[in-house]
Amino acid sequence: MRAAQTRRFRGKSKAPTWKKPDDGQVSVMVLPLAVTDLGDLARLEKLFGSMWSIKRAVQRDARAKVDAYWAAFHERDRDGAKAVRQRLGLNREALERCAYKHLETSGHLKHHASKALAMHMADEVWNGVQRHLFADTTGKRHGRPKTGRWNDFTRIPGRARSHTADRKWETFRLVGTLQGHTIGHADGGRHTLQQPRRMPVSAAPSGVVPTGKTTASGKPGKRKATWWDHAGPLAVVFAGGPDGSRGDLVLPVRVPQQPGQWARAEYFLSNPGR
Repeated sequence: MRAAQTRRFRGKSKAPTWKKPDDGQVSVMVLPLAVTDLGDLARLEKLFGSMWSIKRAVQRDARAKVDAYWAAFHERDRDGAKAVRQRLGLNREALERCAYKHLETSGHLKHHASKALAMHMADEVWNGVQRHLFADTTGKRHGRPKTGRWNDFTRIPGRARSHTADRKWETFRLVGTLQGHTIGHADGGRHTLQQPRRMPVSAAPSGVVPTGKTTASGKPGKRKATWWDHAGPLAVVFAGGPDGSRGDLVLPVRVPQQPGQWARAEYFLSNPGR
């Protein structure tokens, strides 16, 4: 007989809890992707198909858990609703584990999607389940969650930059600078910005760059160049799945340059902090 394992809890965080700046006010800017390469289009289609499979599987798991939760009304009266949700795994962490399981047990999803994307997709499903389980301030709750349709799946959620670690990306990363984008598509700055219909794909940085530190022997330290050092045209980079072998997926970005949109684009993209 093996002794029952007690549940372990993570201790109190030493760092202060991260909060959204400016009292939680966040602006969103939409940047269109100019993908014309047939190979990149095929990879992008497989990525959307894989994420749709994960979302549909997690939605079915959540729907079954919700049905079991409402059916166990005697247990809810006896033990409480929280205990029933804990037994059924009806919470954010449990849905994330369901997404991990679907990703790891499949034979092809890991070639296209990553674990971070699966986690963010499970969080999006949990947001809908949460609005069904818990009423809002007016006492209303959303309807029973259901599996969506492929035609309505047009968005892959994911947090790009980490809030706690510097120079760390979780899913999709926006690389390049607005100045480099302008110079690259304005003939070195001699003309106005003219973005072609078929946007070229940016090449990954190569070589080494100085770190600003010295080694133990007194020589200046160097490291391999990464996408963090890319200062050319703007692009969105995705590293691919853990079993993928085709390298990074680089998607060119087309900056809106109409008279009423260029000022907004310059405001957001000229400052790397934004």
